[in-house]
Formats: sequence, C-alpha cells, structure tokens
Amino acid sequence: MLKRIKLPRRALACLAALAMTPAALAQQPSADPNVTTEQFQDWEVRCPQDVAAQGSCTMTQLVNNPDDSRPLMRVVMAYPPEIDTAAMAFFLPLGTRLAPGLQLSIDNAEPVSFPFQVCMEQGCRADLPVRPELMQQLRSGSSATLSLIGPRGNRMDLDVSLMGFTNASERIQN
Repeated sequence: MLKRIKLPRRALACLAALAMTPAALAQQPSADPNVTTEQFQDWEVRCPQDVAAQGSCTMTQLVNNPDDSRPLMRVVMAYPPEIDTAAMAFFLPLGTRLAPGLQLSIDNAEPVSFPFQVCMEQGCRADLPVRPELMQQLRSGSSATLSLIGPRGNRMDLDVSLMGFTNASERIQN
C-alpha cells in the first residue's frame, strides 16, 4: 500500500513562489542579475545575491518529454523555512490527470505517492517533503522515475537524473 504525504500549508505557499511562473517549464530560465547559478551535472543551483536572502538557494532540473525531447517538467528542490526538511516541487503542464497523483521511485524501490497541490494557467504543481530516508535514497541512487497519468489515460514514466544530485543538494543545504 502506498502512503500519501502532506506538506503544511505554509510550506506549500513557499514552494509556490519557487517556480510557478510562465517560465517554469521554459527551456532556459530568464537570466536574473540578482541570482547566481552553478551547474552540478544535470542539476542547476540558483542562489540570490541578496545577503538577506542567504540560505534560500534552490536546485532545479528540466525534464524533457521522452517522445519528442521538448521540455515537459521542471523539478525544484529547496529548504523552505517553514518546515524542518527539504521539499521537492514538480511542475507539469495542464492536461495531466490529477486524481491519481504522482509516484516517485528511486532505483526500483517502493514508490512514494503524493498528490497535486494546485493547477494554474501555467501548469500544475505537486510537492513532496524530502525526509532523511528519501534524501539518502536520492543521494545514493542511480535513477529516479516520476510516474503520472497523461491526458489520454496512459501511464507516463519520466526519468529524473540523479547525476549531480548529491553535490547540488549539499550546496543548497542550510
């Protein structure tokens, strides 16, 4: 049986600000002179230059559609101040079936199921708290798969690269 995980509402609001913009699924995020970026293999770390915002770095990865190599999903991980752990946000286009939610599996381990939080004009967002055991799986894993149900009722498995995950997650850790 799969267990559903819930995030506190304050943490959801914090994650909503991370990437729910029209550029959330864009191939290249807009260049912001107030943000520094570092590449850790398949993960990009973005940190504000503002001293007051220190400790609010995020890591992100764009995942392409396996059928046509166009951007399909953006994964963002951060340490929202409202919760005591990291959280991942998955941003997907409209048309995804919402009721089944999403499943994340690492190296064919038991998948973790979690619901969507909100859909807006730009797409839909689902959040997943990254508890210590999940963080360890992500850092030591070789592959991750996000499973969802597409608009035609078909199961879609999207590969999320874990190359560079450990270094990027250590870089954003408070």
